[in-house]
Amino acid sequence: MTRSRVDNQTSRALTINTPLGVNEERQLLMRRVSVENQQVRHPLTNNCAIPQFMTVTCAILLVAAGLTGPCIAFENATIERIDPQPRQGLSSAVRVTDANLVHTTQLLGSNDSASGADAQARNVLARLETLLDAFHSKRSDVVRLNAYVRNATVRSIFEKHLADWFEASPPAVSYVATPLPDSRALVAVDAVFVSRLADQTKSVTFHRVDALGAPAKLSHVAVLPRGDVIYISGQAEPGELDEATRDTLAGLLKTLAHCGLQQRHVVQIKCFVAPMKDVGVVNEQIAQAFRDAEIPPVVHVEWVAGSRPIEIELIAGAPSHDSSETVTFSTPPWMKSSPVFSRVARIHGNDRIYTSGLYANKAGDGENQVRSVFGLLETILSRSSSDMKHLAKATYYVSDADSSGQLNRFRPSVYDPLRPPAASKAMVRDVARKERSITFDIIATPTRTTGSEDPTP
Repeated sequence: MTRSRVDNQTSRALTINTPLGVNEERQLLMRRVSVENQQVRHPLTNNCAIPQFMTVTCAILLVAAGLTGPCIAFENATIERIDPQPRQGLSSAVRVTDANLVHTTQLLGSNDSASGADAQARNVLARLETLLDAFHSKRSDVVRLNAYVRNATVRSIFEKHLADWFEASPPAVSYVATPLPDSRALVAVDAVFVSRLADQTKSVTFHRVDALGAPAKLSHVAVLPRGDVIYISGQAEPGELDEATRDTLAGLLKTLAHCGLQQRHVVQIKCFVAPMKDVGVVNEQIAQAFRDAEIPPVVHVEWVAGSRPIEIELIAGAPSHDSSETVTFSTPPWMKSSPVFSRVARIHGNDRIYTSGLYANKAGDGENQVRSVFGLLETILSRSSSDMKHLAKATYYVSDADSSGQLNRFRPSVYDPLRPPAASKAMVRDVARKERSITFDIIATPTRTTGSEDPTP
């Protein structure tokens, strides 16, 4: 256990268009950090001498007199890192409990065609730092980072930046190679992090930070308050891109309404689109669908589409609903259920597990890679107090037909047909790691939750 210490924090003043409080003032904070280390073999790299888990229980004590800014509320939140790998800038998984979770939009590294991967990596992390500052949060409060890179070479460069940036407290990190909405961008991220603001709201809130810039009404972040969270699997409708996007969004909002929710509950939208150069068409349809509401954070990935030009999934906050289960699954009556994915998954309470993107231990054909990745997943889940029956959301990226087919073959044997996770599966050109053709990440729950049951109207 480290000694309690006093940090002298001076945060940057940011102009925010939503009521996050006044500009930050100089504060003195006392932070208690408990760390338990165990030497284990890391399931992703087989490296030894890595802490099995790192539990950070943050008790923030405000000691500055006369502070006029918002108070810090972080007393009950806990962050547990399973198998942190500081040299790779990631943890195998991160478990977070009892926290308001900020979900960001996709942050692009640069709009300068002359800048290289190093410069763009620094730039995108600076943008993320700006959002952290707005919520009084620290780098160690990031629990999940999704990275979008041009190729595996850019991934290697970005990994080094993450290792330096997060130091001993890395989040769960997932990678995919994709063109980005700005064709000059080589790297982008979206993140989930714990807010330290004393925000007592019981509903999803949306915020913009002027320093980052964005089209009107597009939110830089949405805050998922304590309570339940719903994951709606990817949906895809036929037609040209504009028509397919419009109809797919309508279908998602119909599913959302079936769950008793509205547009104002949507925390993030993720689009798998082809081709990326036409992403403006998608953004126009999103703006139209949310014309009477705040536009939530949006993320884009280019996929190798089949008969449908776009697939869209979403995350939504929901009121707390008493359940003996930490995660439940449902199918709207107009949809067909599947034994390998659920149309809707709902996590009950405030206890969630995010895994990093998993890759096979070594190169091989599709069967060997899929078998290896599911084996790694089971190991990580067991170390996270979870199992294969408590998966809420899966995102699969495959880059060849072999791995895609083997994933389809394996899922019925590893998932409970009554409890498969909500999911999206995207064929992409590259999974951002050499000699690999599949990666996926998971959001799960423990078999028994320890989070509080704060209702969310």
